[in-house]
Amino acid sequence: MIKKSWDDIYEVKTVSAKLSKTEFLDFKIHCDTKGLTPSTQIKELIKNEIKNPIPINIAGKNLFVYNKYKDNFSWKVILDNGLHVDVEYDLSSEYIRQLFDSLKQAVDERETYIKKDSKEAVSIPSKLIRGKI
Repeated sequence: MIKKSWDDIYEVKTVSAKLSKTEFLDFKIHCDTKGLTPSTQIKELIKNEIKNPIPINIAGKNLFVYNKYKDNFSWKVILDNGLHVDVEYDLSSEYIRQLFDSLKQAVDERETYIKKDSKEAVSIPSKLIRGKI
């Protein structure tokens, strides 16, 4: 007679994760607040992710809005599906200026790398023209 393990009988697998002591305590408090065991909460999170996966990238548009009364900016993302997501609502003008400068520098570096000279040019996969230039 072949001896079966519990995994064979119940056809289950165990998932584990290593957490720091602080992360574990925070998670335990979170579970206690919800009235769930950590195991039940993890199982629920996994099931929700599988049933309703969120794509790695979602189509949308960034929108920065200046609030003249508070002299700050808010950052929103408007998804193509119509959903509006508030990313941050209290960004200083100094932060926006530094972000702008940093993004411009990165885009300029990319354009130099791909040898972009005109505003209408877009990145083209090199395999399309390999050996022709």
